[in-house]
Amino acid sequence: MADKEQYDNYSAIKDALQKQEKSKSKSKPQPSAGTSHKKKKSGKKGKSKKKKRKKRRTLGQRIAGLFPQHGDSVFEVFRKMTFLASSMVFIVCLVLIGKYFWENHQNAIVAEETQRIHDSVVEPQRKDPIIISDSEETHEERYELLESAKNLLAINKDVVGYISIPNEPKIAYPVLQRKNPDDGNYYYLDKNINLEYARAGSIFMDYRNYFDDMVENLDEGGNPDGTYRRTFENSQNLVIYGHNMHDYSMFGALKYYTNNENYYDAHPIIELESNYMKYQYKVFGMIIVDVDDETETKFDYWNTINFKDETEFYDYVNEIKRRTIRLTNVDIQYGDQLLTLSTCNSTFTDGRLVVFARLLRENEDLYEGCTSTANPNVKWSNSYYKWHKNTYDPDAEFIPYG
Repeated sequence: MADKEQYDNYSAIKDALQKQEKSKSKSKPQPSAGTSHKKKKSGKKGKSKKKKRKKRRTLGQRIAGLFPQHGDSVFEVFRKMTFLASSMVFIVCLVLIGKYFWENHQNAIVAEETQRIHDSVVEPQRKDPIIISDSEETHEERYELLESAKNLLAINKDVVGYISIPNEPKIAYPVLQRKNPDDGNYYYLDKNINLEYARAGSIFMDYRNYFDDMVENLDEGGNPDGTYRRTFENSQNLVIYGHNMHDYSMFGALKYYTNNENYYDAHPIIELESNYMKYQYKVFGMIIVDVDDETETKFDYWNTINFKDETEFYDYVNEIKRRTIRLTNVDIQYGDQLLTLSTCNSTFTDGRLVVFARLLRENEDLYEGCTSTANPNVKWSNSYYKWHKNTYDPDAEFIPYG
């Protein structure tokens, strides 16, 4: 009986515990399988979003990151420094290239404007002086200012003429001259006709030259009568300078005389106006010379403005003939006025490319003798032979002028 009572009590306790468990499970709603899956998926998405969501750096932070910082490795510092140095070089190059093209553009604008001003007036092909008296005792000539010169002189009083070489690529520029021994041959190296800074500078004449230097005549009442008289005879060798620009502006086109065998035949004539007269010159020589040369091949072509005598004249023009890149059939005679165009050349450290011409004579055919051939025996400055074999033969056949 006791065993039965003990068994009944145990059964009652067991049933009570089972009921309690059932009531607990009913009070908690069980999620379905689908709901459980969604929760798991949404949990994964949340984690992935947290991984992708990084803090964005500001522009200032990004720029600062280009510079070496505390904690960078040696390699990282070197990489950043190399990048910064390369960037600076690149930026400087861009600025210089931009400046170069901008200055060339500005130079072209000024050149086009002065050419337009010059060409706006139609002048006669040759303007002869007015002869006041022409007898055995007296010969007085008076000159009038060209209209084109008036327009250019209104811009700059240093204008002494206008130079042009017809046919493309053409040269067409005012010629300026500063009659000052201190800075006469430097003043217009970096100034245009408007006296503004310009890397291309201007075309200018040697300060020592006289080129139709005139004074105005006065009437009986002491007033200017609109005519001019010459104060000095023209120099026997007019020397004109200009930069050798890479875009072939200024005297940049002169390089064609030495590196293009067909250029001379199309450009054998140089036209040079003073403020009063028009002149034409025939090109007869083109040389490249080292102005620093102090050896036996030295040739100071720019230092001979006038010739003491016939011997000095022929010594000068025959030295040109020995050195010319191309030989022409233009003859040279003592008394011919010479024109020398000088520009820089990179063959030597201080090299010059020089083109020589002589004044057209009275009643001479304009193109007579204007043919050329390559010079087989060019005389170079000695510094040329540091990099080239010396092929010059001083005993070779040479037909001198005169």
